[in-house]
Amino acid sequence: MALGIRPKLVLLSLLILVGVSFGFTALQLRLSAHWVEEDLRERAIAFAREIAATIGDEEELRDSQLLHRQIERILAARQSVLQLDIFALEPGGVTLVASSRPGRRLPFTPADGTAVTRGRVVSRFVAGDAGRFWEVMAPVVPGERVVGLVAAQFSLARADALADRIRRSALALTAASAVIMGLLMTIAVHVVVNRPVRRLVHAMDRAHQDGAAPGPVVRSRDEFGILARHFDDLMMRVREFSGELQRRVKEATAELEQRYREVEALNDALFQSQRALSQSERLAVAGRLMAQVAHEVGTPLHSIAGHLELLRGELKAGQASAETVRRLALVEGEVARVTAIIAQLLDVSRRPGEAPEPVDLNLLVRDTADLVRPAMVRAGLKLEVLLAPEPLVVTGHRHPLQQIVLNLLTNAMDATPRGGRVALRTGHGRSADEAVVEVHDDGPGIPAEVRGRIFEPFVTSKPPGRGTGLGLFISRQIARDHRGRLEARSEVPGTTFELVLPRLRPAA
Repeated sequence: MALGIRPKLVLLSLLILVGVSFGFTALQLRLSAHWVEEDLRERAIAFAREIAATIGDEEELRDSQLLHRQIERILAARQSVLQLDIFALEPGGVTLVASSRPGRRLPFTPADGTAVTRGRVVSRFVAGDAGRFWEVMAPVVPGERVVGLVAAQFSLARADALADRIRRSALALTAASAVIMGLLMTIAVHVVVNRPVRRLVHAMDRAHQDGAAPGPVVRSRDEFGILARHFDDLMMRVREFSGELQRRVKEATAELEQRYREVEALNDALFQSQRALSQSERLAVAGRLMAQVAHEVGTPLHSIAGHLELLRGELKAGQASAETVRRLALVEGEVARVTAIIAQLLDVSRRPGEAPEPVDLNLLVRDTADLVRPAMVRAGLKLEVLLAPEPLVVTGHRHPLQQIVLNLLTNAMDATPRGGRVALRTGHGRSADEAVVEVHDDGPGIPAEVRGRIFEPFVTSKPPGRGTGLGLFISRQIARDHRGRLEARSEVPGTTFELVLPRLRPAA
């Protein structure tokens, strides 16, 4: 569960406070312990000097019984003094005169003794399993020279016990102060931070629900008051922006609806033009068929006319009857009339010649795809167009070639169920000298019974009323006119048509 701002602030502040408080307390305790140790050291040195000063002369230094009694009185009065030794300087060295513990001497070294005989005071701190101690050695100087030494050992047990009590008290007070300050900080954070934040959140919820500005939320002059005023200004700008946005959305919706109606009208006009074009192509095919029939019939008619001429000559030589000549003239006249009619049909069906020109298949395919894309969208189909990276230029007539691509796309759209895909691609053929336009659909494929005759006129796999079977025939004728070929591959499902044309290579 994520923590809120108030718990985070309180916890962070407590961590900082506890860390700083306990850190400074530990530092204070450490410094206090050091100062106490230094104070005890100074007291031990002063004590050793005082003991040394109580010895008035050398005779008193050699009176061991007197010194023993003094040592006992001193130890009874000073419980922190654990051991007291008094030494006399002899020509042969240092001699122990009196000691509180005769069987144990304090572990001062000869170097320490040498330093003390020169008038210095030697002190050292000792810490071990038995406790912590200050050991001090001071010179006895009743006159102008050092005649003896005083060595004392002071215990730090009472100081350690006092420091421990002080430490426990300081830590307890620090912990209590941290708890109290944590409570006070919690209350302060609630008043200063939590309440303004709650008001701001409540105002945001109201603005999110009904979109109305809640009015002044926080009236203070601190950062939360500034934030609340900025929030009010922001809400006012949001309302203005929302109104402007709604107005523009309405205008854009109205304009979009108008454009949609225009696109629908253009689509209708496009389909009408496509139907008219298909009808024109059907008429053109009919014209081609008429021309082919006229050509095929005209040859035997010319032969018949020639034989009639020969028969007329033979009949004249044999003096045929007038009735036979009349009937022969009648047949000859009808044959001439049929020949004239066939000539007229040939003149009507013959298309005027047009000079071929370079045609970029990429541009032609792109324009044709843009032409049929709205119909594809309305039919619920996805049109994928993949063009070759370089231009594919062929020599021919743009409009007949576009009619091939349009026929193939129309057939693919009719064969593909809703939600299917039609792919249109340009590229190379079996060699770099061939340009290919490929149309693939996800339809059920061409039925086996018409697969071998799909390019014949009036052969179609569409239901009655949906096609005449002339589109592929016309497309193959146009491809042949352009020295190319139109091929079909059908799988179950799917059909692929390939228009292969000779590519116009750029001049070197």
